[in-house]
Amino acid sequence: MSTTLRNEYFGPYKLIRSLGHAHGATRFVVLCDRTDTNYLLYRFNQTGNHKSRRTLFESMIKMSALTHAHLLKIESVSYDDHGNLSVITPYTGNHEGLVTLDDLLSIRDGKLGMIEAIRAVEHLLDASAYAHRNDVVNGTISASDILIDRYGCLQAQFYGFDSLTRCSESSAIASQDRVSDEVRSIVDLGYTMMTGLSTKGERIAPSRVVKKLDRNWDTWFEIGLDPIDGFDSVEHAINALPTNPNCAEWLTSKSTRLPQVHIGTMLRRFRSSSTSTSRTQD
Repeated sequence: MSTTLRNEYFGPYKLIRSLGHAHGATRFVVLCDRTDTNYLLYRFNQTGNHKSRRTLFESMIKMSALTHAHLLKIESVSYDDHGNLSVITPYTGNHEGLVTLDDLLSIRDGKLGMIEAIRAVEHLLDASAYAHRNDVVNGTISASDILIDRYGCLQAQFYGFDSLTRCSESSAIASQDRVSDEVRSIVDLGYTMMTGLSTKGERIAPSRVVKKLDRNWDTWFEIGLDPIDGFDSVEHAINALPTNPNCAEWLTSKSTRLPQVHIGTMLRRFRSSSTSTSRTQD
């Protein structure tokens, strides 16, 4: 529920009403006095941990360098008079508030039209590929983090936030895991948008649910939702899209990707088990 505010400013931005929380920040609709245009203000609570403050600020600066039609643009990053990190982005909502992909699916009885769903998948994959080329990976993308503007354009909110603010997960293996999780999450969203069904449990081939659907979509979703042997990269998922005339060669050219095996961890477990057994026998 939004809360109306009175006479509170952040620079030239007048706070109009609260729009809940996102990524640990309080979110507000603000009106810029200079342009008479609405924006979003994200205000993070002040933290006494200097390292966390620096990591958060540097993450926002890196995210602000991403400029893509389907990534919510960060206009400015600064601190308010109370030392709270404040971020300004465009306002994508209408007079009633923000609209997320979750909201849109609820309004549409759980799914979108075939053309809309395909376009949404293409937009998300294109944004993801752009960000990866710029060395930013998000990881799993949820429908609640995808904003829809009044023209029907999808924009991922604070793409890369979690991975950039978690320095402990910066290893190459963790990065590759995030890439795989991200591609799979977009495929998952595509399946739901197209069929109105969940991927949990036994899945039904999309062509059995959507009339006149190209059967290549069945293969695309089967590969993309495989938890171990999914698409090699975002580019692979894009090239294999059935909207691509040459999709067949990409749908059949996958190299099997074996899961990472941590030998050291396995040996430690083996030794621990052997030690426990010998002590029990003694």
